[in-house]
Amino acid sequence: MRAFLVTRLQARKLPRWALLLLCGLYVLPGFIGRDPWRVDDAAGFGIALTMARGGPFDWLVPNIAGMWALHDGGPLPFVFAALIAKLFAFAAPLHQSAMLASATGLALTLIAFWYASYALSRRPGLLPPDPLGAGASRTDFGRAIADSGLLVLLACLGLITRMHETTAAAGQVGLVTMFLFGAAWSLDRPRRGAVIVALAIAASVATRGLAPAIAMLLAWLALPLISRPFRLVCRSTFTVSLPLAVVAGAAWPLALAGASPESREYLAQWLAWNAESTVWLPTTQTLVYVARTMPWYYWPVWPLALWAIGRWRGKLDLPAIALPLATLACLAIPAIFARNANEAELLPLVPPLAMLAAVGLPTLGRGIVSLIDWFAVTVYTLLGVAVWAYWIAFNTGYPPRMAYRASMFAPEFVPDWIFLELVLGVLATIAWLLLVRWRVSRQRPVIWRAVVLSAGGLVFTWFLLMSLWLSAFDARNTYRDIGLGMREHIAGSDTCVETHGLGRAERASIYYFAEPRLDPPGETCGWLLIQDEGPLAFTEPAPVPDATLAWSGKRRDRIDERFRLYRRAEPR
Repeated sequence: MRAFLVTRLQARKLPRWALLLLCGLYVLPGFIGRDPWRVDDAAGFGIALTMARGGPFDWLVPNIAGMWALHDGGPLPFVFAALIAKLFAFAAPLHQSAMLASATGLALTLIAFWYASYALSRRPGLLPPDPLGAGASRTDFGRAIADSGLLVLLACLGLITRMHETTAAAGQVGLVTMFLFGAAWSLDRPRRGAVIVALAIAASVATRGLAPAIAMLLAWLALPLISRPFRLVCRSTFTVSLPLAVVAGAAWPLALAGASPESREYLAQWLAWNAESTVWLPTTQTLVYVARTMPWYYWPVWPLALWAIGRWRGKLDLPAIALPLATLACLAIPAIFARNANEAELLPLVPPLAMLAAVGLPTLGRGIVSLIDWFAVTVYTLLGVAVWAYWIAFNTGYPPRMAYRASMFAPEFVPDWIFLELVLGVLATIAWLLLVRWRVSRQRPVIWRAVVLSAGGLVFTWFLLMSLWLSAFDARNTYRDIGLGMREHIAGSDTCVETHGLGRAERASIYYFAEPRLDPPGETCGWLLIQDEGPLAFTEPAPVPDATLAWSGKRRDRIDERFRLYRRAEPR
């Protein structure tokens, strides 16, 4: 590749207060002041809630109030959420405590990513030679690359929403980051790094199944073949990491096999799901989904990662290139070969992509940097204007057409207190304008300058949405009213509730807000809850034999959904 020089000024670190503030504004909004939201977030919370309220079986087999055939993941992220929820049950509602666990996991993900990038980029080979003595030190260079990589990670469009949910997919992103951290650390501390790698691989088995665990294991075994520094420390790979990964990874399946007939049945379904979740050849549906989703989902990470691979193509054996590239290649296999394409398969690719993108930033030309900056300024400023305009119309009714469109987002919702939302939105907007002003002023070039507006713009937009529109989002996506409406009728009743047609999110939310006993095995119930969806919700319901309709309800924004609660004359 063409020679370049990184000076001390270019390798200046991002001020710690600014980096911490940006990370805090990224992590906390979206977890504070809301209920579990449909669909995946409420379902994940339901698993953690069942663990917190249940017994040993519930901790071993992920289920939502007895709906235990949830074989598309594992219990590990929800065990962590349930433990935090029980620990802080005295101080906060269970759903807020579970979200605290998710926020903690996201914060740990960002920390592990920064230290992994720092450990790789300060090693010899990545920093260009400095015959004149004007270049940055390896420590300063590594710190600047780590700051830049973290900004790239924060700027990824597809990551921000999914990482603010209580799901196994979000947990898997954290495990991929821990894998990268352990592998990077193994170059200096082989045994300790190998242990972290093994635990990340093993934990993936109980999080998202065998596919990501095998992908990371293959990447770990391939590193000594493509990178000499990893080859020099590969002894721990075979003496520590591989045996520990196999033994620890088998712990949860073996516990299922030795527990009860129900857990063994779940294990069989889980193994079948692992076998059926991938195909021998990518399907047309998956390829179309990936091609349509990746350009915006990984923006602006993928162009920078491609640039880095092209500029460093002659030194792909460097650990800072080899580790994220091998991880990316191996994790891309289950994503492309997935039978049912979805965002959960794309999420684990973000950390290695961001790590690759960071090492390409020092070689970017001034024209490309300006293009990235002006794109970020234009897009996020326009988004901010749109968020403000629709919020003003939503609260004032003017202009009428825009107000009508905004009201359709959360029908029948009337905001009762907007002063705090207004103050937070104004502060966020001022901060964004100051950041833009700083960036367009005459500033000395630094490595992380190219992505600071992309990261700041996404965080600004997210914070603006989660301050101005949080109450409307909450009203649109929560099942609180359904659960409380049902609770008014079953309160004080000793009998259980039989359910028909309830989805995961609905079951979890009703189990939380109404606190019923749902579908206990071998017990007849005096209540019957039915969920109608689609055309059934528009038809006159057929009478239920020996039962009286006690309550009916629906969410504000769903006319194609209806809940019916019946009181049976006699439990049967």
